[in-house]
Amino acid sequence: MGAGLSGQAAQGLMGVWAIGYAVTQLQLSPTGVLNVKALTGVCVIVMVVIAARLSDRIGRRPVMLGGNVAAVLLAVPIMLLLDSGSVITVFLALFLGLAVIQGFVAGPYGAFAAELFPTRIRYTGASMGYQIAAALGAGLMPVIASALVLVGGGSLWLVAAAWIGMTLLGLVAVAVSGEGKDRDLREIG
Repeated sequence: MGAGLSGQAAQGLMGVWAIGYAVTQLQLSPTGVLNVKALTGVCVIVMVVIAARLSDRIGRRPVMLGGNVAAVLLAVPIMLLLDSGSVITVFLALFLGLAVIQGFVAGPYGAFAAELFPTRIRYTGASMGYQIAAALGAGLMPVIASALVLVGGGSLWLVAAAWIGMTLLGLVAVAVSGEGKDRDLREIG
């Protein structure tokens, strides 16, 4: 669950909350913002495939750790891009948050999660971990971000801090997990 948390938090924050923020707070064109979101969606698909393929070569953990480290380093710059108030900078923020960060965490996640569990509980374990991460990350992050903007008087610094906090949880979970790339799935457990 922890390993999937950072990718889900990126999805909830940048794929849901940032869209509403750009339209309601920055008063950008809803059509422009949704077009940017659609373009970013295509970029996410490409990046997920790249990250998944890369994880087949070098391992799930290094790719996911890279995505998590990128999130920690880019959270503040992404919030600054988002808050700058143009459709172009919103695209850059969404691209970094979704295609780069979420792509590099989500791309290897399916294989990563499957390689954690023995065959008899693999589907249940991987699914429960994913669903709990989705509920906490993608489900709660938009609510948390909205509350933090209110508490912070419109500033996005607290949002960046919360994103970094959730990402650090994911980073630790991936760091303490074993690498399963070269393990035979029938021998796990």
